[in-house]
Amino acid sequence: MYEVIAESLLGFFWGIMYGAVAFFIVLLLSAVYRYFTNERLSSFIGILFGLGFLGFTGGLLAILEQPTFGGALKIIVVSIFIVWGVNMGDKIAEKIPKKGVSILGIGSAKSSYITVKLPHARLIYDIAAKPKVPESLKEELSEREFTFSADLPMDEIANRVKRRLITDWGVGDVEIELDQSGKVIHLAIAAKEKGLSVSIPEGNVAIPIKYNIVPAQLAAGDIIKIFLDNGEVIEKIEVKGINEDEKIITIVADVGLLERIHGAKAELVVALPAAIQKQPGISVEQKSGAIEEFEIQKIVNSLKKVGVADEVIDKIVKQVQAKLSKMAPPISTRLIKAVIIEELEKENPEAAKKLKNRKFWELKTF
Repeated sequence: MYEVIAESLLGFFWGIMYGAVAFFIVLLLSAVYRYFTNERLSSFIGILFGLGFLGFTGGLLAILEQPTFGGALKIIVVSIFIVWGVNMGDKIAEKIPKKGVSILGIGSAKSSYITVKLPHARLIYDIAAKPKVPESLKEELSEREFTFSADLPMDEIANRVKRRLITDWGVGDVEIELDQSGKVIHLAIAAKEKGLSVSIPEGNVAIPIKYNIVPAQLAAGDIIKIFLDNGEVIEKIEVKGINEDEKIITIVADVGLLERIHGAKAELVVALPAAIQKQPGISVEQKSGAIEEFEIQKIVNSLKKVGVADEVIDKIVKQVQAKLSKMAPPISTRLIKAVIIEELEKENPEAAKKLKNRKFWELKTF
């Protein structure tokens, strides 16, 4: 009797010891199997693996030939621990987030998200016939990633990328195409359309003029001469817009011109050659800190006032333009004055001295 009790206690003790080792081994096996196959490991397979790993196979055969109560109890206790390890490993694997991992095709788990990666900046194109975005914006968008639910159709994912670019980066328009894997195969963007006000210099206004006849194919940007029915003639003005249906042409001029031509209609509009277009403007910074548009024509006028010949003026203007074009705007009026005087001193030192002594070197008097 005492031998049976002692044998039972010894079998129970060794069952707990071996069972603890088998528990962790089978727990790891069950968790790995469930993670990669998304299926539960059979308890029977777990028991066979656990007992075989611990070298109990010989013990099982010995029990069949000459069974002992302690040996059978040891096997039962170890098996209980193994089944417990299988269940625990299965539960642990269920809580581990899956990312579509598979080994040798055993698992076929699919990610529940899809990532859309924008192309490099050099592969982000401009939309034809629309305002271009700055290159800095393309660099900011370069290879940026967006994550969406994989359940969404590709058309909806493309629309969401488009909305993100418009709302978060202020893009005016977006053209985007994705393949079935979510890879961007074409991306083109455009800036927002600018209104008329942003192109009107301070002190000027946009003036609509009703016309009777204009040259065919006249468009915004053309230089024209306008003959009004009140006898006024507007020389060398740029077309800002034209409405053929209403027969209205829009120009930008100072308020003084508006007062002279208010209510007048254009009897004739003549398109002028591009060669006599007005000189380009420069963004300059006044002493007050204000940024204004400065026209090269003002340099011409100032040089004429100090007696510089026309051929010398042309040469100086070209030299000044070449130097100013290499400077980052806005350019201070003081710097413009220094560049002009430097070039003028090479051609006419006396005129340069007169120009240097002028008291008011601002846009309004330049």
